[in-house]
Amino acid sequence: MGSLAYLINKEGSMKRALGVILVMSVMGTAVAQQSVRVKDVATLTGLEDVQLFGYGLVVGLAGTGDRNQTVFTEQTIANMLKNMGIEIPDKNMRVRNVAAVMVTGNLAPFKRKGTRFDITVSSMGDATSLEGGTLVLTPIQGPDGQIYASAQGPLATGGYDIRDRGLTHIKKNHMLVGRIPGGAIVQREYAFNVLDGRDLSLSLSSPDFSSALYLAQAINREFNRTSNLPLARAIDAATVMLDYRLISRDSIRNYIDVVEFISKVENLSFEVAKAARVVINERTGTIVAGGEVRISEVAVTHGGVKVEVVNVPEVIQPQPFSLGQTVEIPNPEVVVEDKDMEMVVLDGTTTVSDLAQALNSLGVTSRDVISILQAIKEAGALHAQLVIL
Repeated sequence: MGSLAYLINKEGSMKRALGVILVMSVMGTAVAQQSVRVKDVATLTGLEDVQLFGYGLVVGLAGTGDRNQTVFTEQTIANMLKNMGIEIPDKNMRVRNVAAVMVTGNLAPFKRKGTRFDITVSSMGDATSLEGGTLVLTPIQGPDGQIYASAQGPLATGGYDIRDRGLTHIKKNHMLVGRIPGGAIVQREYAFNVLDGRDLSLSLSSPDFSSALYLAQAINREFNRTSNLPLARAIDAATVMLDYRLISRDSIRNYIDVVEFISKVENLSFEVAKAARVVINERTGTIVAGGEVRISEVAVTHGGVKVEVVNVPEVIQPQPFSLGQTVEIPNPEVVVEDKDMEMVVLDGTTTVSDLAQALNSLGVTSRDVISILQAIKEAGALHAQLVIL
């Protein structure tokens, strides 16, 4: 099978759309279906990640922490010190080496107690940099309010922020967000991480009725299930139900447990049906089109008027034997260039490759390509969804 994509980058100084980059992967004839693994386009329903968050403090900053205007940072420091048996008046709180932060992370399915995962630390106050800071022990919770992990450790910001009292300021990367690889430890396992073989289903990342049907058929063929007792059934455009009990009760085939069954299903390949699309980002002048895009017979004409104001200075000399001076005065001239109209006829078998070559022959820029594609779509000759970002 094949996939085809064209990326047209914006080049304002170029007269021709020579920034067309062709990305082609050919394994056969380019059609609307493509063979992929199940695990690349579908997930097992009910085993999603858990998003965690928590509030904490980063210490050890070199005077780049929150200022006194950030009240909640001072309150947090006072509460933390009070829990340690240290009480100080709020008026004596002058700390610039501490910043209040939000800690976020994703707890993947089947993460057991004691295992680690990465977290992201983001500033909440008016700190200028988190470089060199260390996150103090912070509990992080899920949407249900349960604490699933605790986080602590030194931050990696991947840059620097150098300032002096003058006007010099050198900065590399964003210094108010950092990561701690393996900085969180699971303290509570996710309650839904259960595989008992009941209510197993696959969810497609891009819902499509044809793809769901192809997926169910591929699974039934792999396990030799008849149409009377299908192992997999497409419920809707995104969901395929799996009946593992048919495998466990089958006395003819060798018994396989639920983990082996899911592994076999995940590594199956099937045909994914996808809609023809042309995606346009007008802000950057980027165009991406799939190889299944087709264009009916249509005539494309491109032309335009270029107006340019050119300044041709005029020199004025003084009269002989006078006290005048030679002066140069501006003399603007307007130059109007009317480009010749060109027409290209595209036949009914036109592909994206033919269209790109035709548009390059017209000498158009990426901004003009966007307008031409929109006009072809309005004319009913572009058989694809036109998506504008």
